[in-house]
This record gives sequence, C-alpha cells and structure tokens, in this order.
Amino acid sequence: MGQVEELRSLYRKEAVERKSLYNKLLELQGNIRVFCRCRKSTKSESCLDSVDEQEVAVVQKGSRKKFQFDKVYGSNSTQDEVFAGTLPVISSCVDGYNVCILAYGQTGSGKTYTMMGTKERPGVNIRSGNTVSMLEIYNETLNDLLSKSPGSALDLRVQGKSVSVPGLTQVQVQTESDILSAMEMGEKNRKIAATKMNIQSSRSHLVVALEVEGSDEVSGLTSRGTLTLCDLAGSERISKTEATGQRLVEAAAINKSLTALGQVFSALKCNALHVPFRNSKLTHLLQPSLSGDAKVRLNKSFI
Repeated sequence: MGQVEELRSLYRKEAVERKSLYNKLLELQGNIRVFCRCRKSTKSESCLDSVDEQEVAVVQKGSRKKFQFDKVYGSNSTQDEVFAGTLPVISSCVDGYNVCILAYGQTGSGKTYTMMGTKERPGVNIRSGNTVSMLEIYNETLNDLLSKSPGSALDLRVQGKSVSVPGLTQVQVQTESDILSAMEMGEKNRKIAATKMNIQSSRSHLVVALEVEGSDEVSGLTSRGTLTLCDLAGSERISKTEATGQRLVEAAAINKSLTALGQVFSALKCNALHVPFRNSKLTHLLQPSLSGDAKVRLNKSFI
C-alpha cells in the first residue's frame, strides 16, 4: 500500500507540473492570439491579393496593405482545420483556466458559420461541451436565449473579480446532440434582421458559456474552467447599410460595444493600469475571460 501511495503522490506532482508547463507554453505563444479566416464569396469581388500562413495582403482603392496574424486560414480551410487551431486553448480550459474565443469581422464575413456552423459542418461552439448557457447582448440589454419564457432582461452582478448573470438558464449537455439542441433553440431566439450589407445580419452579440470540469481519476484532482465563445455582431458602416429607425439604433449599439472591445484589447496589449471593461455590457461580461491568466483567441474574418 505504501508503494501505491508513493506512486500516486509522484503522479499528482507530474500532473501539476504538466499543467504548469503546458500553461507556460501557451503564455509564450501569447495569452491573446489573433487568427484570420478568409471567406470565398461569389456575391462580391475579393479584396485579398495573397494569403500565407501568417500574412494577408489586401487591395483597396488601388493600395496594397499587409496584415500580420498569429495564424491565417485560407478561403478553402475546413471547419475541422479551424477547430484544430482552437483545440490547444480549449485543453487549457479543462486544466482550470478561463478561455475566450471571439469571432470578429464585418457583417457577412462568415463569423457565425465559423462559430455555429451547420448540422453537416459544425463550428467551434458545437464541438466543445459540458454545462452550457447562452445569451445575447442586444442594444446593451442581456437576454437569456435558453429560457423557456424569454423576454425579461438580465443584470450583471459583480463580486470582486467575479462577474455573473443571476437567473441565466444553464443546460446540462453530455453529447453533441445535447449541444446541437441547445444551440438551435438559442439561435431561434436571437435577434436577426436584413440590412443592405447582409440579408441575415446578426443584430446582437451571441455569448455561449460552457462550464468545463476536468477530473483525474488516478490523482483525484479536479479542475474547473469556463469556455466563453462569442459570435460578435458584424461591424457595419451606417453609410453603407443605409440603416434607419430600429436598424440605426442597433448599428449604433453594435459599433459602440465593438469600439469598447477594441479599447480593452489596446489597454491589455500595453499593460495599462486601467482597463475600461465597464464601458459596455459586452466587455464587462467578458472581463473574467479577458483578464488575469485567461487565454483569448480572436478569429478575424475577411471576404
């Protein structure tokens, strides 16, 4: 028995060391990483001149500009390839770290396809799982998308560094079918409308939170992390969408929150003493997933 306990003790130490080394590896790569996925569209002329594994060249109004990313996925990339790129950071979530994956880009550039996908080609959201909650931020209001009686707005509660949404519905998920069912229900309740730039434009930010628990049966160690997946509403120039009335109000709220998100990333990049998380409901909600030792992947979409 003594020898068995000694082996278990050594195993626990090795497990803790593995988590520590794996986390250091991810930190060396960067706690905030930006991936780019290019979309092929027959409805518009592509602005992409060339693409390689870490660089995109864009031609606009006769000028050619280059953009650097941590990883670039070409227009022929598959859902499997994109998910493989997120898998290392999702594994970190199982080790007990908060992880956030965001999809950003102009309306119609393929953000929702990357995050949600289809039944035949599921996206990042469908391929991760445990306990799931799903909400949208619409005109700076939080709406529960999995509630059986949707409609009432929810509030944010802050306790120290913890941010929660009291009353938010949580659904137990164990299989891919469970996750698909929850996502389909949430998608039906999401605010979507037609604009001049996209016939099915998301008018809200979609936030999916998965509570992930990792358990080692040999060592008895348990770790918990939160995987936050965010399909941001498309950035739009009001002059191009010709938005009026309610569409104009929505566009203004979307652009304001995306600006706030950009300010947060700028502050994090330069290690500013103050990070303006409270400038919008979006950044306030994402604070635990963007600060401390949290890991962030930002998927930028190009057409």
